[in-house]
Amino acid sequence: MRRSPSLRLRIAATFAAAFICTLAVIFITLHVALENLLVADLDGDLERFADSLIARIVVDNGLIERDEVGQVVTALLPGRLDSGLILVAVRNPEGTLIAASSPVSPDVFTARSMDVERLRGGAGVRYTVKNTEQHEFRVLNEPVMLDGQLVAVVQATASLGPITSALSRLQTLLVIMGMCATLVTTLVGYLIARRGLKPLEQVARLAADIEAHDLTRRLHLVHAPVEIARLADTFDAMLERIERAFALQRNFALDVAHELRTPLTALRGNLDVLLLDPDLTDDLRGEIQRLANETGRMMRLTSNLLSLAQAEAGRTVARRLVELDLVCLEVYQQARVLRAGVRLRLGHEDQVVVSGDSDLLKQLVLNLVENGMKYTPAGGAVTLSLYREGGQARIVVTDSGFGITAEHLPHIFERFYRAPPGGGRIAGGAGIGLAVARWIAEQHGGRIEVKSSPGSGSTFTVILPLAGAPAGSGTSSDSTTGAGAPVISDISEAAPPDIAARSGFR
Repeated sequence: MRRSPSLRLRIAATFAAAFICTLAVIFITLHVALENLLVADLDGDLERFADSLIARIVVDNGLIERDEVGQVVTALLPGRLDSGLILVAVRNPEGTLIAASSPVSPDVFTARSMDVERLRGGAGVRYTVKNTEQHEFRVLNEPVMLDGQLVAVVQATASLGPITSALSRLQTLLVIMGMCATLVTTLVGYLIARRGLKPLEQVARLAADIEAHDLTRRLHLVHAPVEIARLADTFDAMLERIERAFALQRNFALDVAHELRTPLTALRGNLDVLLLDPDLTDDLRGEIQRLANETGRMMRLTSNLLSLAQAEAGRTVARRLVELDLVCLEVYQQARVLRAGVRLRLGHEDQVVVSGDSDLLKQLVLNLVENGMKYTPAGGAVTLSLYREGGQARIVVTDSGFGITAEHLPHIFERFYRAPPGGGRIAGGAGIGLAVARWIAEQHGGRIEVKSSPGSGSTFTVILPLAGAPAGSGTSSDSTTGAGAPVISDISEAAPPDIAARSGFR
């Protein structure tokens, strides 16, 4: 799934976009205002020049007749009419050119017919035109009035090229300055957003680090902004509520497990006593045996729940010397009747002594064996082996079941996780057996490894340090039963217990 940009990038981008829009409005307004101001100044220069020329025509030469205007204007050429940057043309009321300064082409600046009436009324007319070379010129038409009659029109013209050039240079300068300012503003906005969102990142890191057994951590953001501080306080309050809920759950599980163990143990004992009665019919004995098996399953589930609650409560393991081979034999004798049609075999065995809790280690092995038998079809087998290698003990449980897909393999040790049934796999269980097994292994300084592929079964390997060896010592070993490791015995469910005892599990 494609992720959207981070919040700090979006804030910085929004900040930059707003700044660019504001800057564009300022630049456009400045450009238009400056252009209008420069054109207005140019119009003022043209008007002053035209008024000066009209004064020369009328005042310097006294009151003249209309027919004498052409002679007076001609007399002003070439010296007094030429003005350098300002080009001048004088026309009669009919638009005929009387005189003009060079090198302008006077016909380009002919007064427009729509402006003639305004000129006859004594008003000046201004407009912008382009010549044949597409150069822009500003044109001012001023009337020459005698006795209220229009006797001539003075056209003062100047090129807009200097103004256009100046505005172009200004525009280039504004664009460069705007780009630099945008870059600096974007960087500042990003840094501000990063600093402002830093407490949120702290909240995210804390949320990612928190686990069910570590709910005591808090943010305590005192000097953060008000909004972030309010979020942190809400998050801390939520953590406190979750911590209380987990504590209640843990205490409930501990209480329930403790309360159930006593009646279940009594029930299982009574059922075992009933099975000793020689007068029981086969049907009744079978029913009682099924009840005993279900009671045993409930006892194992209760033990797992108790261990899970103790794990969350931070229980430490009381260590004593434990003969691991005897533990495996006890598991074999208890688990070989867990499921009809699936054989439990004792494979390679070594005498091994570890330091730990005998009951927890037995539960560890029993959980792995029960898991293997649960997911092995009828006619298959589960093999329990024990190896001593260097400073390590290896408990290997191999089944001929359906295997585990790569998709689900990383999650099988998570609490309450169960891979979806497939390929004829048997559903059931609470999904806590393997999680408890991993916790027990870690409490004894060891670890669990698993290798599996669909259709080829699974191999679970528990690696524990030997008694006297430091926890976690030794190198990681292969989690298989070993290349060519022989199966020492193949003991069926009907085999008497002394056969197992003679196999070397003493």
